[in-house]
Amino acid sequence: MQPLVSIIVPIYNLSQYLQRGLDSLLQQTYTNLEIILIDDASHDDSAQMIAAAAAEDDRIVPIYQPENRGVSAARNAGLAVASGTYIAFMDGDDWVEPGFIETLVRALIAGKHDLVVSPFYTDNPESKPLPKISLRDKQYSRKAFIRAMLMPVGRVRGYLWNKIYRRDIIEAQHIRFDEDVAIMEDELFTVQYALATKSFHYLGAANYHHVVRYDSATQSLGVIDALPQQVSALLRIQKLIAALPDDDGEVVRPEPETQER
Repeated sequence: MQPLVSIIVPIYNLSQYLQRGLDSLLQQTYTNLEIILIDDASHDDSAQMIAAAAAEDDRIVPIYQPENRGVSAARNAGLAVASGTYIAFMDGDDWVEPGFIETLVRALIAGKHDLVVSPFYTDNPESKPLPKISLRDKQYSRKAFIRAMLMPVGRVRGYLWNKIYRRDIIEAQHIRFDEDVAIMEDELFTVQYALATKSFHYLGAANYHHVVRYDSATQSLGVIDALPQQVSALLRIQKLIAALPDDDGEVVRPEPETQER
């Protein structure tokens, strides 16, 4: 019996990209899925596309936000209804290969890990090949994982969508996205999760495609406008982890984040 996996997908004005992402989720080799699609009051055809997809496949759970509240609120709405044993995320303009969920779940169960992270492709516009070192499995301590997550380069990073989480931990720790944070909200969430867990596995199998969009909300802010929010998020992350030694007795220190999102 496959454990249920809830996949949370925030969507705002993504009708141009959405169908490919939806198709990639519906074609997963792992079939016991709860695909939670949250329309954040789009004013394009995204809501209609979600409704049509939900009518065709009962694994899709549509949520329609009455007003645009941002990606953090959308993801929180998804977490509020999620019932899966595990939680995964996808951005509505990205897409995944058929084995994305299956490989993550297998690794999580086999190693009894709290979190599994994998490398990802960057489509700009085509997928760039990954170095061989990115395709090697690796076990992380909490310190090493948080450090890799906060680095401005690499394949771990603070993104949500190249990781799989245990919902029981998220609920036990009451972890949610800060709806006042528009940048690095994913790092804040994952740092809170990491501080409550111990076993982190890097799976050297790339199945996620992150699509670079120069009209995305983060890109449109620009470096100068984004900087205050990045500094604020980093200060909050620092406050969370400043006094916490990991297994080696060392204190984790975050690296500065860049605008590459």
